[in-house]
Amino acid sequence: MNPEGADSTGVPPDQETGRPIQVLFDQELEPSPEFIAKVRRRIYRRTTASQFAAFSWNLPKIILLEMASLIGHLARAVGASKESKR
Repeated sequence: MNPEGADSTGVPPDQETGRPIQVLFDQELEPSPEFIAKVRRRIYRRTTASQFAAFSWNLPKIILLEMASLIGHLARAVGASKESKR
């Protein structure tokens, strides 16, 4: 703790908020349409890559589950047809 009342950054408490924030607010600029388009393309590219990775990771699992379900269904159908012939 400083005897002058400043925090660990050395800024006195009365200057922590107020004027410096207003100076930064006055310097705000609207981003250009090219910048927004570039950011959107990057977001879409990362989203597409993420969805593709998730799809390629889950697709083999889904195929195996469906094949197991199909084999189980065929086994029940074959078992039922053998019992009906007796």
